[in-house]
Amino acid sequence: MSSAEMRAAATPVVYRAMWNDDRPGLHELAARTFRAWARALHPQLGGGDAGANAKAPVPSEPAGTRPSNGFEGEVATDEARVNLRRETAAHGGVSETLLELDQQDPSGSSVVVLRVLTNGTDGWVWVDVEMPHEQAAVANISDVQVLVCTLLDDAEQGGGRPRMATERLGTRPLAVEPTRQAVVPLANALRGASRVMPCVVMAHDYLDGPGPTMERARTTARQLAGLARVYVLPAQTINPFQVAMGPELDVQPGEARLYLPGEHEPHRHRTLAAEFVRSDLDETARWFGRLLQTMLVDREPPELYRRSRQLLGDRRERHEPSPDTDAAERAEALEAEVEAVWDALYQAREERAAARAERDEQSEQLYDVLEELEMAQQRVEQLHQLLEESRDQTVRALMASGTSAAADADPTHTKYPQVTSIRQALSLARINLRKVEIPPEAEHRIADLDSAIESRSWARSVFDGLLALEVYAHKGSDFGDFRDWCARSKHERAWFANAKKLAMNESEEVMRRSELRQHRVLPVSKGVDPSGRTVMQSHLKLANGSMAPRLYFHDDTRGPTGKVHVGYIGPHMPTKRFRS
Repeated sequence: MSSAEMRAAATPVVYRAMWNDDRPGLHELAARTFRAWARALHPQLGGGDAGANAKAPVPSEPAGTRPSNGFEGEVATDEARVNLRRETAAHGGVSETLLELDQQDPSGSSVVVLRVLTNGTDGWVWVDVEMPHEQAAVANISDVQVLVCTLLDDAEQGGGRPRMATERLGTRPLAVEPTRQAVVPLANALRGASRVMPCVVMAHDYLDGPGPTMERARTTARQLAGLARVYVLPAQTINPFQVAMGPELDVQPGEARLYLPGEHEPHRHRTLAAEFVRSDLDETARWFGRLLQTMLVDREPPELYRRSRQLLGDRRERHEPSPDTDAAERAEALEAEVEAVWDALYQAREERAAARAERDEQSEQLYDVLEELEMAQQRVEQLHQLLEESRDQTVRALMASGTSAAADADPTHTKYPQVTSIRQALSLARINLRKVEIPPEAEHRIADLDSAIESRSWARSVFDGLLALEVYAHKGSDFGDFRDWCARSKHERAWFANAKKLAMNESEEVMRRSELRQHRVLPVSKGVDPSGRTVMQSHLKLANGSMAPRLYFHDDTRGPTGKVHVGYIGPHMPTKRFRS
């Protein structure tokens, strides 16, 4: 066995990336990038081209010629050695350039090989990393990923169309728009058996938000550059993607899934749970990178390589599988270990699906309880109506006899029908209330609120709140403000005075941040402000939960209009922690 063959057996390939590149002058462009990268890692190699072939074009030699060997640079100390060398050759219309960075130091050794192949119509770039068996498990290839990203970025900017077969490669994630034209073709490609490139799909993480999700996707895309393409599903794209892929192949919010090329059972397309994805910025690329390298290191070399392998003699053995039996056994054991880990993750996903089903069942039970509570509340209100009828008869009698001064001071003693929707509550308020003004612009997503299961309860809260404001406008002159009236008047229509149900001011952060403050600039009568808008901070907290409806108002009872002006009725407004 030759020395090169012996070194090939001792240093198997642990990383491989190869792709097509159409740039003219590909040999020199890729070689220049490789040299710049190598000298950035090892400045002691010098900044100039050391070898005779550093700037020479690939020779057009007749068939059968041997490759030309170019010495680029070597630096050696007592403990470390770095060797950068280049070889070029041409044969049978095929041109080949090989650059090799051999690095040895006390922490280990590795060889990074860049091979460029062209035949006039087809161009290939091929990057390998070789290192001893005992170092492969803890190998750090981040420097090589920088090289691959630079080569791909240069190709993209130079019109090289980097790709695997017809599928484009890149170093940035692709956001999928929530349209049928974007989602359906992607879903068809991921399910198809003809796809040759692995793809990673990362879904929006509702817990962390779009910023961290995109940061993880960008990191994953660069670390898997040359190996896979990374897609990101924004929040509004997740559901259409799930529908298009089906339950066995979809992704949940915050998850990342690797779709392997070819035909596989659904569970072979590995999924990382959201807690794994968000645990570390590099977590997704680390897991998927290990799995991909097991598969991609064994990729068939391009036909151009088979036609040119005789050019570099026994060096070709380095790129063929090692006959080392121990290495094969170790690789098999490592693959089995990886398989066991993925099976455990798959089982965890099944357990999580069962937990979700149980949660949904409990939600249904909760809805049943809420409905029963709703019916009980209706019965309480019916009894309350009966209780009020006697008082209403007294009020009507006083009005008929001309002694209705008390009723004039407090018109809310009127008998009102039961409200079943927020829309009905607003209509009833506009007809009957004299001191509360509600412009149409104050309504926000009322249809969404009325379609919720809590809509009847919310409707009653809206009307009770408006009645409280009406009574306050009539009787609150002796109190400090609406909160003071609610706390001290002991009026039966008073609203809750505690912080969970009433806020007279927004937080300092909301008012300081313009993007939050602008939502509180709300419509008001021009008798209050000639612009027809003013900042409103006081609001009733009608309910909590998913939409947490709120009612914002401006107190002008001591102003020119003598009224309370409602500027907003709708879901919770945006804050630092709440996104409506």
